[in-house]
Amino acid sequence: MRQFHILTLGCLFYLFSTFCSTLEAQSQTNPNSFNQEKKKQEIDSIIKAFEGINKFNGTALIHYQNKNIFERSYGWQDAEKKIPNQDKSVYQIASLTKSFTALVIVKLSEEGKLSFKDPISKFIPDYPRGNEITIEHLLTHTSGVYEILRNKEFFSMLPTGKSITKDQELSFFKNELLDFEPGTQFSYTNSGYILLGVIIEKITGLSYEDAVRKIILNPLKMTHTGFNYRALKSPYKTVPYSYISKTKQEKTQVWNSTLTGPAGQIYSTVEDLYNYYSGLRDYKIVSKEAFKKATTPYLSGYGYGWFIDDLYGKRLINHGGNIEGSTSYFAMLPEDDLCIILLNNITSKKLEKAGNTILAALLGQPYTLPQPKKETTLSADILKKYIGDYELSDNSLIHILYENGQLFIQNNKDPKVRMLAEKEDVFFLQDDDTEISFTFKKGEKDVITIKKGLSSKTAERL
Repeated sequence: MRQFHILTLGCLFYLFSTFCSTLEAQSQTNPNSFNQEKKKQEIDSIIKAFEGINKFNGTALIHYQNKNIFERSYGWQDAEKKIPNQDKSVYQIASLTKSFTALVIVKLSEEGKLSFKDPISKFIPDYPRGNEITIEHLLTHTSGVYEILRNKEFFSMLPTGKSITKDQELSFFKNELLDFEPGTQFSYTNSGYILLGVIIEKITGLSYEDAVRKIILNPLKMTHTGFNYRALKSPYKTVPYSYISKTKQEKTQVWNSTLTGPAGQIYSTVEDLYNYYSGLRDYKIVSKEAFKKATTPYLSGYGYGWFIDDLYGKRLINHGGNIEGSTSYFAMLPEDDLCIILLNNITSKKLEKAGNTILAALLGQPYTLPQPKKETTLSADILKKYIGDYELSDNSLIHILYENGQLFIQNNKDPKVRMLAEKEDVFFLQDDDTEISFTFKKGEKDVITIKKGLSSKTAERL
């Protein structure tokens, strides 16, 4: 459940080798050792900058040129029990799961058990317009299938332990109109990968979980990777947080893996995911030709379970994942033997940015470090124009109040909280992940938008 695109590395080896040769002629010290230590310090400083704005709480592993050059953990695995994150910590990887689902499909294609051009009606006969939607459309998010997370009933079930049948899950999107004609547009949809899971089960005769174990996890010795995070019993299991800082920790509910399924249910560790990278790089699961096809971009730069981005003149293969309480980022340049793996047990929309910043550092490219939000001073006239009551879609009210030169927000009858201005129409709360913005357009109702974690609520002024 990708919340980022939250995601390139390059000809550093040549530059690095040339630089080391020059140093070698000037010094008797070991230049490779010196530069690797310097690079580790730089990566550490980047991650600590994101940790400093409460956007990194987890584990990082960086592999480059036959070495794991960096592996370090930050923050709390369990803040209440004062257990720090560690290299063996287990995290939910959310939408990075899609790359596993796609890889199984690619493997089944190599074995001649399906074609990417097969209509899904071949495997799900009663699916509406299934003769027009192909497996490739599902893989590349070009099917037009309705996004299941838009269904409020389904979304409300995610934090619960309630289990439903596969037919019940499909009913949340199956009979909705397509958003567009198959193959004409890109629109990221978890529903398509849920359907791919159904197809995998039909072809293999196995559960989705057992198919992934047989085809990927067991061959790559990914022994700390699994599917039902709620049921996991491990001393390394991370507690999911919607927000965490030095003074505040907000736990969140584990999402129901039986519902996220092939779109986002897998959990893993950085070391298991390094094994995953090695398996992809060395073509242990599928051939070089098949992997090349899987990582060929279609509409909006998405292949088969991977985003393909162009950064610094390099083609970066990557995917992220973001659910409440867990965020993942996995990026690789197999030809350069470079891989960045970042796993967090917090909701964070900055993990892709952190990965790209690390990438820039490795390539010797310029980058900026994130800074804490700073309050700006606005005049009383500007502040007062936001005063009022705003109604949400559920008929609850947001009150914006002005007292002693300051603005406050109050949700129904909850305690009021001071708002700090980041700029004229955007505000934030102290030690919180909430962003509040106002949109005033002539001839339209005034609107307030409140974003916290993955949720976004909009209310109109009464």
